[in-house]
Amino acid sequence: MSNKTDRTKMHIIQTFFEMMNDIGFEKITVANLSQRAKINRGTFYHHFPDKYAVLEEVEDEIYSNFEQVLNDHVGWAVTEKIEVYGREQVEKFFNEACLFVMNFLYERKETAQTLLGEHGRPQFIEKLERAYISAVQKKIRLSSHEFSEVEKLQQEFIYFGAIAIVKRWIRNGAKESPKEMAQVISKCMTTPPIEIFETIERGGSTTR
Repeated sequence: MSNKTDRTKMHIIQTFFEMMNDIGFEKITVANLSQRAKINRGTFYHHFPDKYAVLEEVEDEIYSNFEQVLNDHVGWAVTEKIEVYGREQVEKFFNEACLFVMNFLYERKETAQTLLGEHGRPQFIEKLERAYISAVQKKIRLSSHEFSEVEKLQQEFIYFGAIAIVKRWIRNGAKESPKEMAQVISKCMTTPPIEIFETIERGGSTTR
């Protein structure tokens, strides 16, 4: 594929996401997309069969690479982390793993903001959530037995707490650096919630 073809395709994708952010996916047509991108419809069809293919290509790229990042950096069992690194070093390990994930999302923050926005795609975000939870659950040693309802609730408290932090960060424009967010998440994952609340109430920093 030539550089010109690559640039045209990226221009179509960029225009598509601008329109998705402005008017939503349902109102996008090949005609109004081509008009806004200042190309003819034949050029659009040279790259994509329809508007669904534009979205699917971007989502598939993010999802497949997100899975790879998770598989490479996230899926250690906590007991294994403690055995290898020692309990006092676990937060450092969590921080390093979180940083890989946050850097990945930061590089795609504009697209992620659109997908999480008013005209976004909640089903795609849910797919990323499931990928994250699955990567963690695969390595939990206790998975050899059936989880009790209490254990399932406790896991959800931890999983969706981390997910909520990431969503808020992206929706607010990802103003903090990936390093800062990795510190926040790793601290929340390794510090009892009561200690975090105590620090907040006393006006201290929870990321020290």
